[in-house]
Amino acid sequence: MTEEDYRNLEQVLIHDLGNQEDYQKNYGEKPFGLLVRKVAKLDHQAAMEAFSAFINDQSLNRQQIDFVHKVITYIENNGYMEDLSVLLNAPFEKPVSFPKLFDLQKQIELRDAINKVKENALVADAL
Repeated sequence: MTEEDYRNLEQVLIHDLGNQEDYQKNYGEKPFGLLVRKVAKLDHQAAMEAFSAFINDQSLNRQQIDFVHKVITYIENNGYMEDLSVLLNAPFEKPVSFPKLFDLQKQIELRDAINKVKENALVADAL
């Protein structure tokens, strides 16, 4: 979504079809960028790029790569991951849980990649 697309959508949703009060009634304090991402999702190519370091990491085993693909699918379907505790629940906890599957350094790197996807949605709010 371009900056102009974002601004036009914001104009329609917050100004043309309602106002800031209406937005807050319906969505609370959720930043507009996260709402747009939740609705528009994240396209496959963008998701793959966000996690390319993991997908191309030759040191990861098949279970780890499969886990990363579950994360990618989740983010494609939801736009971002609101809370990293999601990684401890279905479908992520099987066959091996996140903390057991990755060493601490890889956990941090994956967490950072997940958070960056969410932060990128918030960048639009700062435009």
